[in-house]
Amino acid sequence: MKIFRLLLIVMSVVCVSKNATAQDVMLNILTQNSGRVNINEQVFLEITVCNTNATVTVPVYKLKPQISFPSAIVSIPHSGHVLPAGWALTFNEGAVIKLSNGTDQVPPGQCRTILILMKGKASGGPSTISANLNFSNGVAPGTLSGSATPGDNPADNASTTTIQVTN
Repeated sequence: MKIFRLLLIVMSVVCVSKNATAQDVMLNILTQNSGRVNINEQVFLEITVCNTNATVTVPVYKLKPQISFPSAIVSIPHSGHVLPAGWALTFNEGAVIKLSNGTDQVPPGQCRTILILMKGKASGGPSTISANLNFSNGVAPGTLSGSATPGDNPADNASTTTIQVTN
């Protein structure tokens, strides 16, 4: 009887600790070249997405970052971006783009760096570029809305940077 009780207690602790694991995914953006670009020249927006959990992998088709650009001064071409293996640009209408982690399961404690090409089209700024980390339902192509990862901290799911276009 003691062995049965001990086994029951151990199993309960294992199940509770496994289910209590929080999985936070964070997002940060930064405009390269100190946030400056000339008209008709190009610069990258650097997006970093990190799985801050030490034990749980981010599922495929779960992450759905959305970035908004000042379309009056920059344009986002349909090619020239540098995406990690498995990631996809799922939407690009000029002022807003959406990404998906696609088939990339982001391992515990690892980050992914995404480079989105921007082209200066008119003088202006500094203007704000904003990014939000949204979540999908985990089904291909990763464009539908879904719940956040268990224990996600929404405070690190948004980031801003600036861009200035000069002659």
